[in-house]
Parts: sequence; C-alpha cells; structure tokens
Amino acid sequence: MVRFVAFLYGALLLSSNVFAAAGARTSTSPSTLIDLSKFNLTLPVNKNGGTSGKAETVSNTELNDPSGYSSKYFYSDSTGAVVFYAPANGADSSPDSGADHTRSELREFYRVAGPTEWTNSIGGTMRATCNVYRIAKKAGRAIIGQIHGLDSMMMLLYYEPSSKSVIAKFFDKPKNDSATVYVVAKNVELGGRIDYQIQWIGSSASVTVNGNTINRTTHSSWNKVKVYFKAGAYSSAPISGNSSNDVTEVGFYSLQVQH
Repeated sequence: MVRFVAFLYGALLLSSNVFAAAGARTSTSPSTLIDLSKFNLTLPVNKNGGTSGKAETVSNTELNDPSGYSSKYFYSDSTGAVVFYAPANGADSSPDSGADHTRSELREFYRVAGPTEWTNSIGGTMRATCNVYRIAKKAGRAIIGQIHGLDSMMMLLYYEPSSKSVIAKFFDKPKNDSATVYVVAKNVELGGRIDYQIQWIGSSASVTVNGNTINRTTHSSWNKVKVYFKAGAYSSAPISGNSSNDVTEVGFYSLQVQH
C-alpha cells in the first residue's frame, strides 16, 4: 500500500531550524532507490499519526511492498535521495525508558527469516552517502548511523553543525555510558555530502567519513553481543516543547549493508 501524505514543504523552512535546501518531493518509491529488503522503519509518530506514546513501525513486508511505500516521514526527492523526516515533537520507540527522541530511521534485519541480529564474530559493514538537510534547534546534531544492541548502544555516527564535524561515538562496554568520541571528518558544511562506512569485525572497528578513517579495538565484553545497524534521521532533541516546525531531516543517496 502506498501512503502519500501531502504537506507544504516551503512553510517548514523557518528560522527555528538549522537547515539546508532539500529537493522537491517526488512520487518515486524509496525502495527503487535503496535496497530495503533487510530493514523495517521507525516513524516519529504513533500508529494513529499522533505525537505521543509509542512510535509506529513500518514492517519489512510493507516497506518492500511491490506497490511502494512512502509517507511524509520517508520519501524520495528530486535530487535522487531518500529523505528521512523527523519532527522534534513526536512519538518515540520506547516511551519512558530512555529512548526519548524522535526518529525516521531504518532498523536492519541480519536475516528477515531467522536471526535478526549479528555479532562481531560474523562482522558487518554499512556504507552510505547522505546529506543532512536540517537539524532540530534543541538537538545540536543529527545521528545518521548506528550499531545498536538489543539492550546496549554500541556506536553512534552523527553530524554536528556547530563544529562542521562528523563524529563517531563508541561506547566502551555494554550497558555502560562511558564512551570514546572521535572527530572523523571536519569542515563539512550543512547540506554537504557525507560518504561514510561503519565496520566491525572481531575486535576491530573502524569508521571512514569522506576518506578519513579512525580505527578502534573493541573491548572483549562486546564479544557475542547481538547488534544491528540503523540509518536515517535520529533527533537528539527532547520529544516535546519544541517549535511545531522543528525538524531533523537527512537524505540518503545510497545505503548498503554487508556481512
């Protein structure tokens, strides 16, 4: 089933957001531009389209329906990007349990049928090319890629407009807030192209952004922890109290996952 939600794009380009120009919305299905066969999609609204409670998930089946899937929060634009659109005010994936930010974000399935997560013994690589169009005022950054565990964050990749930097944050151990931060790329303008690769195989992790690479040896406590990739627009703003037009928006031109 195709979902098209009309909205007035120009009215959203307000001074309350840090933003760059995005392309005009098109009717092209995102599934024709990037391979969605091993993903589902978290939306920044609940199942009724409201901005409170638990975020709605678009299933892998619906996301890959032959007729195409699109919405206000996930669509193609005239530049050939798949756009992830996440208002700062909205529903979140785990209400009242820490994941208190909105997102329009893909969640990887290692296998659609069978194990849906992978471990460092299997290893994984995610490559993407994207532009960060807008960042919610209270967010200060847009998270564009993750390695996430079932109950632990492993790493984040985000763009920070104040420093014009793309930054990788690795959590030192599972279920621990201690983390090491690396500036992977500098002098990246808002709206500029970001080519990235996130890789973790065995105890070796690396992030490459626009040709710059950092390498990291992961702690043994991460061995055999089940994880998955995520990619899209994840806002770090609070889920309420923002301007009604405060948005984090990212366009992806390519996205590939390998194991």
